[in-house]
Amino acid sequence: MALVVSVAPLLCRWGVHKSVISSKNDRLAFCQQIHPKSVISSKNDGLAFCQQLSSGGMLRPKKSVRPIIMASMSNADAAQRRTGNHHSNLWDDDVIRSLSTPYAAPAHRERAETLIEDIKHLFLSDMKDSCSDGADDLIKRLHMVDTIECLGIDRHFQPEIQVAMDYVYSCWNERGIGPGSKDSLSKDLNSTALGFRALRMHRYNVSSDVFENFKDENGQFLCNFSGEEGRADKEVRSMLSLFRASNISFPGEKVMEEAKTFTTEYLSPIKTFTTQYLSQVLTRHAIAHVDESLRKEVKYALEFPWHCSVPRWEARSFIEIYEQKYSWLKSNINQKVLELAKLDFNILQCTHKKEMQLISRWWADSYLPQLNFYRKRHVELYFWVVLSIFEPEFRSSRIAFTKLSTLMTVLDDLYDTHGTLDEIKIFTEGVRRWDSSLIGRLPDDMQKIFEFFMNTSNEWTAEVEKMQGQDMAAYIRKNGWERYLESYLQKAKWIADGYVPSFNEYLKNGLASSGMCVLNLIPLLVMGIILPDDILKQIVYPSKIQNALELTIRVNGDITDFEQEKERGEVASSLGCYLKDNPECTPEDALNHMKGILDLSVSELNLEFLKHDNVPLCCKRFTFNLARGLHFLFKYKDFVSISDSEVKNQLFKVLMEPVHL
Repeated sequence: MALVVSVAPLLCRWGVHKSVISSKNDRLAFCQQIHPKSVISSKNDGLAFCQQLSSGGMLRPKKSVRPIIMASMSNADAAQRRTGNHHSNLWDDDVIRSLSTPYAAPAHRERAETLIEDIKHLFLSDMKDSCSDGADDLIKRLHMVDTIECLGIDRHFQPEIQVAMDYVYSCWNERGIGPGSKDSLSKDLNSTALGFRALRMHRYNVSSDVFENFKDENGQFLCNFSGEEGRADKEVRSMLSLFRASNISFPGEKVMEEAKTFTTEYLSPIKTFTTQYLSQVLTRHAIAHVDESLRKEVKYALEFPWHCSVPRWEARSFIEIYEQKYSWLKSNINQKVLELAKLDFNILQCTHKKEMQLISRWWADSYLPQLNFYRKRHVELYFWVVLSIFEPEFRSSRIAFTKLSTLMTVLDDLYDTHGTLDEIKIFTEGVRRWDSSLIGRLPDDMQKIFEFFMNTSNEWTAEVEKMQGQDMAAYIRKNGWERYLESYLQKAKWIADGYVPSFNEYLKNGLASSGMCVLNLIPLLVMGIILPDDILKQIVYPSKIQNALELTIRVNGDITDFEQEKERGEVASSLGCYLKDNPECTPEDALNHMKGILDLSVSELNLEFLKHDNVPLCCKRFTFNLARGLHFLFKYKDFVSISDSEVKNQLFKVLMEPVHL
């Protein structure tokens, strides 16, 4: 049975991006028709990685493919199998298993606990002192909360953050806020943007219309720092705060789109930091000095906006930025905050190293290293889930995600290149019936893959039953594995028939083939939280947040692989199918259309993540961060197909290289 997820609400609700979602008729038709359904390193962890290799993708494979001959089972051994020419595992598992974990020592944890208590005391004392005159009580709270969150240590200070945010919200009004509560009539853009972002991220009800108060008669956003000392820094800081706030947009918020466009244009030249820019744009009259750490914050914000700024990478990056904020480091509390951020990062990294070593042993002891047709990316896949959910208590979810996604990479390449149509039909029927007796006629390697699939699935189904207190095997098979593999079988049939589906047909099937119906299900069920049916329906298929996640995964993968697909002459992707449906459009039109859909899905994910409901926030955060992690890892290319130097460098800094204390 074909299972589909509706993406119609995404476009029908939003009514934006008219230029990229083609014409009004196109949008209407779309809404009406879519129904969703080796570490190259020494043991010192510091040598250069090997150069980038060519290969092939889990979501949209980059593959140099030989034509397939669909063979009957009687001559399957003679079948010419397509190959993806994937590069091998780039991580030396012996080196991974030899990684040291010095920050797991009790002394480091004891120091971290001491710092946490010291900072709590100083934080509360600082908030109390700032209330005495009310001149800067709001901005101090906002800066402290923002700093703690950017450095990745906010989980230690949730009660203190709640107190600070309640205080800011008590002073919030429709015209915004200023630095302090004393002068309620004084409003400024930086304080308002910082406050809006923090309040919305903590799920307070704030309207984006507040930014209409900071426009001039021409619709340009104002800073109002004329004649003030340090104007350049203040102006840039205000634009940066507004840009970051604009990233937390909900569907249909026009002013947020305007703010993003305006601030992106304003801030982009700062990445080059030319004196010509500073003199002509910032001050209009004379060369100004913009703090170097502020320039780095701008660079990070533009390169990694919120939808692709994953927590562990953000923490590592801001540790490096705050190390250079010398005026900021003069404060005792800030010194302690930075020390804790470094220590906490290294302690968590030890936890992740041990888990990565477990995954490495599991992979090496399995049948998978003997297979030569699939992408061996278990380390990269573990990296993805650490970017999505890093806290120590969610170990089971990380292990489940990594093992299952590794298995799904094998299945992806089996269905996409290695298996013949007859073979994968039998494989799919075996899964549908959950019966290994059906696969006896398959080649030996496929029988072993089926056995590996059954063992891995049963292992985690048993874990789910243990944690949820009920047998969910039938639910997982129907809503997870069957939906996923049926979508790949459909894709294989299209290839065999030489059929190019319509855009709507492709997208319905493509949402399921994203694999999120499995990867956003089982890890949630082993998170240690009981999820009754009414909660589960709001977070997994066919919920709105799951729908937006699948759309993000699918379209992002297709956009990333667009140029490679053109070179291979492949058209069965979202862009190729859209061009088939709209022959008057150019490839650039199709690409803009997909980017428009992706932008809309980002706004929908923001809304579903931040709205109030009865779903545990840690569950929604996992789903939301899967999308952010994918945006991050697909920023330049498909990280599963080609584990290049950029991904290796990021992985090395997050998972292997400790921060220098």
